Amino acid sequence: MVTDDIYGSRETTVYEIGYPNNINPQVGLTNANGSALQAVLEAYGRESSQSWLDFDTAYEIAQGTTGMLSGAAWYHWVGLRGIQGSNLWVANSAPGYKGVYDTLSRDDFNRLGGFSVVWLV
Repeated sequence: MVTDDIYGSRETTVYEIGYPNNINPQVGLTNANGSALQAVLEAYGRESSQSWLDFDTAYEIAQGTTGMLSGAAWYHWVGLRGIQGSNLWVANSAPGYKGVYDTLSRDDFNRLGGFSVVWLV
């Protein structure tokens, strides 16, 4: 259920993703490619794509749609809001984790990647 409280649907969302097999406190999201996230989007009638992308491709996609992304060396999923200058603008539930707040620079991307990106089409 979606509410006005930005944290109000967290528990529901965790169960929609698939607690404890697809997401749990020990490792977070258990499938690095984001397939469980795509399944939730599909359940809401939203079509998405997924690929392991370089920064330029992710930046191009972020100019036209939203999504989610996670770096293999970051192991942390964030929302992809768009762009902010030369950076990716992200919704980060753990601001400051590994030096990233609300933007992901090319240097951050290279340091924390490869990146799996799930985006709305």
